[in-house]
Parts: sequence; C-alpha cells; structure tokens
Amino acid sequence: MRIIAGKLKGSTLYMPKDKNTRPLKDIVRENIFNFLTHSNKILFQFEQSNILDLYAGTGSFGLECISRQANSVYFIENEKDVLKILEKNIEKLNLGKNTKILSNDVISLIEKKNIFEFKFDLIFCDPPYKDKNVGKLIE
Repeated sequence: MRIIAGKLKGSTLYMPKDKNTRPLKDIVRENIFNFLTHSNKILFQFEQSNILDLYAGTGSFGLECISRQANSVYFIENEKDVLKILEKNIEKLNLGKNTKILSNDVISLIEKKNIFEFKFDLIFCDPPYKDKNVGKLIE
C-alpha cells in the first residue's frame, strides 16, 4: 500500500496483518480521487480543505488527501490494533500537525452536536463489512 499522488507520492504505509481490516486498494483510491478532481459533477479542490475520514483504518484515504495538499484530516477509528497502525503511518510521514485522531465509535460520535471546531469540506465514510450500524449511519 502506498500514496499514489502528491507531495508524498510513493511513500509506503504500514498495513495490518489480520484479515479483518480491508484497506482501500490503490486502484480504488485512484478512481475516487480522479472522480473528485476531474468530474464535471463535482468540483472539489483538495488545496486547503478539511477532511473527515470515518472508519479511517490505516489512514490511506486521509493521508492521500494530505499528500494532495489538504489542510487537515480528522481520522475516526475505533479498532485499537488498527488505530496503532494509523498512528504509525502518521508518524512515519511526519504529518502530526495536519492530523487529529479520535478513537471513537462513528455512530456515537456523529450523534453528538457541534463537536468539531469547523465544518468539513469532504467527509469520507468506508465502514467495515461487518458493521451492523450502516443503516443508522445512512439515516
């Protein structure tokens, strides 16, 4: 797993050894970013944007955003083992000043009001297949 574009292009990321976490593959991430930056349906600029990465996992999506000049990324992750890998990836890339990690359940976090100091320009949500609360998330 690697960063595919931007100032950190080619940087490798730590990955979990277990089979429960399924990191966003490079090709999928590349397609998402191509859609966001080149689609005539969405005009999104990463420069100076603030991103919320729900179910962040290893952080591959949010770290890619920072590589493409996002101002900040807030990572929400609740799995302790995966959280350690996310922290290692942020440290490896020296991105502590551009990131904030919240170890919370996504549903309980978004039910709270006004917990962030600003509005996000992009919210990315990639819940695990085993998550039983996806219906609540959509509501």
